[in-house]
Amino acid sequence: MEFEWIRENMETEQIIAAKPTQVSAETEVTLPGGLREEAKVYYADATAAVNGGELSGSRVTADGRVTFHVLYGQGDLANVRALEATADFSQALPLKEDYGQLAAVRLQPKAAVQHVSAKAFNGRLLLQAILELTAEASLPRTVSFIRDGTEAPDIQKTSQTVAMQRTVGEGEVQNLFREEFELSDVLKITDTLFASAEAQVEDIMGGAEGKAAVTGTVTIDAYHASGLPGRPLVYTRHTMPYEQQVTLSGALGTALAAQTAVKDVAVLSQETEDGGRLMRAEIQLATAIRAVEDQEMDTLRDAFTTTGDALELQTRQVVFRSGMVNETAAESGRTVMILPEGSPRVKTPLLAFVRPVLAGTELLKDNRLAADGVLDVTLIYQTDDSDVPVSVRQEEAFHTVFSTQALPEDSLTLTAVQVEPSAVTGDRVELKYILRLHADGVRKGEAALVVDASSVPAAEAGKGIILYYLQPGETVWDLAKRCRAPLSDITRLNPDLAESPAPGTPVIAYKR
Repeated sequence: MEFEWIRENMETEQIIAAKPTQVSAETEVTLPGGLREEAKVYYADATAAVNGGELSGSRVTADGRVTFHVLYGQGDLANVRALEATADFSQALPLKEDYGQLAAVRLQPKAAVQHVSAKAFNGRLLLQAILELTAEASLPRTVSFIRDGTEAPDIQKTSQTVAMQRTVGEGEVQNLFREEFELSDVLKITDTLFASAEAQVEDIMGGAEGKAAVTGTVTIDAYHASGLPGRPLVYTRHTMPYEQQVTLSGALGTALAAQTAVKDVAVLSQETEDGGRLMRAEIQLATAIRAVEDQEMDTLRDAFTTTGDALELQTRQVVFRSGMVNETAAESGRTVMILPEGSPRVKTPLLAFVRPVLAGTELLKDNRLAADGVLDVTLIYQTDDSDVPVSVRQEEAFHTVFSTQALPEDSLTLTAVQVEPSAVTGDRVELKYILRLHADGVRKGEAALVVDASSVPAAEAGKGIILYYLQPGETVWDLAKRCRAPLSDITRLNPDLAESPAPGTPVIAYKR
C-alpha cells in the first residue's frame, strides 16, 4: 500500500513550575535611643522583591530583598516613630519534575510575605519575615506530527483542530515615579512615618517597533504623626496615574497581559512657605508584559484502511497552553474584632492593618471562587487613661466569594485595602475592608497527536451485514474502524442515524 503522509512541526510551551517553598529573612537594627530606654513595637510590616532566578536541573534558585517598616516608641512611648530596614534572602526551590540541564528560559519567581514579627530588646530590634517563594517558566517545545495524508480510495481519515496559545514576546521595565500631594491642615500632621502602595493595571496598548504601553493607577496609603488631641496617628490615601513603555523581545501577538508591582515606596513631608504641608512620594514600579499568539492547527486524529494491510498509528499526548488569566477582582468585607481579655478599653481606633493569609480556595458550581483564610490584624488605638497608644495583634477568619475566571490552581494574591476601624464597644472594634484578589495563570489543553504511521498485516475478516449496538463512549467512527468499512457506507445504510448517537443505538454495518 503506497500512501504519503504530510508532516509538520508544532511549536508548544511546557510550563515549568517550582514547589512553593518558605524562607525566613532576618535582620537586627540598633535603635537610636539609649539601652535603658523602654522600647515598644506598635506595628511591623514587610514587602519582598525578587531580583531574579536561575534554573539548573531540578531546582530554581531565587534571591531578593525584604524591606521592613516598623512603628515603635522609645523612651517617650506616646511619640510614635518609624524605622526602615532591609534583609537579603536566597533560596533554592525544587521543581515539580526533574527537567535535566535546560537551555536558558525566562523565569518568573515570586515572593509573598506570610508573616512579620518585630521584637525590641536591649536597644535593638530583631526583625523577621516569613516568605513563600514560587517560580514558573515556559519552556519551548517542538513536536513533529502528521497533519494529513494523500487521498486514497482505501483510506479513511478524520482530523481534529488544536487551538493553542504561544508566547511570542516578553519584556519588562522598572521606572521611578515622583509625585507631590497636599496634606490637609485639619489633620495637623507633624511628620510622615511611612507609606505602602499598590499598583493596578487599567489598560495595555500595543504600539510600533515592538513596544507596548501600560497605564494604570498607584494607590498610596501614608501614615503620619499628628498633633490632633487624642489622635497621635492618622493616615491619608492618595492616587496617582502611571504609564510605562515596555519593549518586547518579539512580536505583539494577538493578546497582551501585564503585571505591575511596587518595588519600593518612599515618602517625606515638610512644611511649605504658606504654612501648609506637602508630601513627596517616590514609587519604583516594575512592569512585565507577555504577548501571546492564538493559533489553530489541523492535525490527523485517526485513520484506517478498508482493504489490504492495516494501519498502526503511534500517538503522543501533548499538553499545551490554551489560554491565560490575568485579572483582579475585589469584594468588600467586615469583621468584628473582640479584644483579648485584659486589654485596655478602646476609646479611639487610630490605625488598623490587615494582611490576608490564604488557606484554601474552592470553585463553586456557579463558577465563582470561594476563598478562606485568616486576616492577620494589627489594631492601634487610644484609651481613656493614657496618651500611650495600645497595639493589639490577632487573627480573624474570613470567607469571601469572588466573581472571577480564576481557578484554585492559579497563582493567587490577596491584599486588603481601605481598612476602616470603628469602635463598637470598649472591647469590640468593627473592621471594614476591601479584599482584592489578583489571579495569574494559564489554561492548558491536551491532544493526542499522530506522530508516525506504518502498515501491518491485517487478519482476514468474513463478509456480511452486522447489527451493532453502540457502547458508552463509542462513536460511529469507532464502529467503522472496527469493521474496516467506509464511513459513507454506514451512513448510507443508516440514513436516520444522528450525528452523535446515544449509547445503545443500533447501527447496521456491512463488513467487507
